[in-house]
Amino acid sequence: MAPSSMSKLMTLYVAFDYLKAGIIKMEDKFRVSRKAWERKGSSMFLKEGQFVTVKELLEGITIASGNDACIALAEGIAGSEENFVAEMNEVAQDLNLNDSHFVNSSGWPDENHFMSAKDLVTLAKRIFTDFPEYYDLFSEQYLTYNDIVQKNKNLLLFHDIGVDGLKTGHTSAGGYGIIVSAKRNDRRIFAVVNGLDTEKERIEEAKRLIQYSLNHFNTKKIFAKDSVVEEINIVYGKDKKVPVTVANDVTITYNRRLHDKIKVRIEYKDMVPAPIKKGQEVGKIFVEIPGTEQQTIPVYTANDVQKLSYIKKIFRKLF
Repeated sequence: MAPSSMSKLMTLYVAFDYLKAGIIKMEDKFRVSRKAWERKGSSMFLKEGQFVTVKELLEGITIASGNDACIALAEGIAGSEENFVAEMNEVAQDLNLNDSHFVNSSGWPDENHFMSAKDLVTLAKRIFTDFPEYYDLFSEQYLTYNDIVQKNKNLLLFHDIGVDGLKTGHTSAGGYGIIVSAKRNDRRIFAVVNGLDTEKERIEEAKRLIQYSLNHFNTKKIFAKDSVVEEINIVYGKDKKVPVTVANDVTITYNRRLHDKIKVRIEYKDMVPAPIKKGQEVGKIFVEIPGTEQQTIPVYTANDVQKLSYIKKIFRKLF
């Protein structure tokens, strides 16, 4: 679909990556080109020839959705918008955004500039997890630049439903859309809507989706990263058992009314012959929730187990 200005999240992701790597700094200044100044649509009202800090450009994108700010930032980082867009597409591949392609840094309409709803949510989640130090930029409510005050285009920030980012979008091709994140207690959700006819519909539909998710679904951690899931028996090892674990937290999201219908089972190899290497896959966890695809999570040995010597094998058999 046409993501409009929601695709600015990819521009921001690349810029955040440069910041985190120390290649650019918030106080660095980039010159505004004629191309940036002339770009129509949403704007932070930059002037040709002026120098603007990276922080100001980021605020111009996250708050005012400035097309001019996107081009100035892209040119400042990569020398030209074309070079920057090529990097956007490379990063998209690295992030497995398989249904996305970028032609410009601002989301300006083009039939070859597209994203899927799934890719937008994936990208939003990656911004939150990869660059938490910059996420607060999305929650700033007002921008004042060149004596012009602008309100954040994400009007859900002004509703008391836990929203703290991310990005709106609107073009004739894409309609009104928003990719948004909200938090209640320890639960965070990401939601996207697009193709709506009015700004009012965008707010109402996104708000309804957020409230439905927060009120009807729950997220639970089944196993924590590196926690012991099970112990398996070892044949002819210096240790008779080895604990098995998971590489990452195992969490599930489910409709609250299905709580008693969730099934979790562990299938693993027993009596595994030594030697055993730490991180060796020896089984799987299967999570079944009615109406959703079964989750399959591998389990691994938590440590090494050395093989017994021939004499010790005989001794163990005897005793």
